[in-house]
Amino acid sequence: MDQNNNIHDHQASQELIDAYLLNALDEQEKVEFEKRMKLFPNFRSLVLAQKALMYEVEEHFLKKSLDGYHSEIVDLPTKNWVTPGWMALAASVVILIAVSTWAIFSNGNSPQKLFAENFRPDPGLPTTMSTSVNYDFYYGMVNYKRQEYNEAISRWETIYAANPENDTVVYFLGVANLANGNARQAKKYLQAAQEKPASAFFEEAQYYLALTLLKENKLEEARQLLTKSTSPASVVLLKKINAH
Repeated sequence: MDQNNNIHDHQASQELIDAYLLNALDEQEKVEFEKRMKLFPNFRSLVLAQKALMYEVEEHFLKKSLDGYHSEIVDLPTKNWVTPGWMALAASVVILIAVSTWAIFSNGNSPQKLFAENFRPDPGLPTTMSTSVNYDFYYGMVNYKRQEYNEAISRWETIYAANPENDTVVYFLGVANLANGNARQAKKYLQAAQEKPASAFFEEAQYYLALTLLKENKLEEARQLLTKSTSPASVVLLKKINAH
């Protein structure tokens, strides 16, 4: 057995898993990856182990900043925590339209069925570069990535109460509430987020607000909102609505 080949294969698998967990695969690659997980239990176990490790690393960096966070008295930023680097990252995130295999609605192309087929939570922001100033926000981001939406919302609502103009918090509160099944609260935050054209999350907020409207069976309102957006995700969703 060629040991070098084993090392190469392991490294290739590891890189593929990392790309999957970071939402860096295209739609076809993702489909093939998930088929592989179903066919090979050992590979699926490797994916789950890597996912757990990724969370542990994120949490480790967050906890390292805890002492500094509690020892400093720092005013919350009056604007956005998103630096130019974060904004570039957010702008580069393209929301992929994934057709869900677990959609529970089967009565034609109803608005709620369109929602179920197209909703996918925002991947979120990286948390390994957090600072003590932003500890609560980024710990909430770890909760969000773990789909612990109640915990994330609780942390972010405290920050929002102190600084309701922070468009990063407003946007992710909207998406987290939508992922948590609370369309009414999601709509409140996403409407506020998409009223800020200069925000790095403006187009994403429009897209998720349209999905919120679909979940509320407001098809025409969603259509009208999407006609104002030129983002790839919004264009695709609008085409699906027009085919309704």
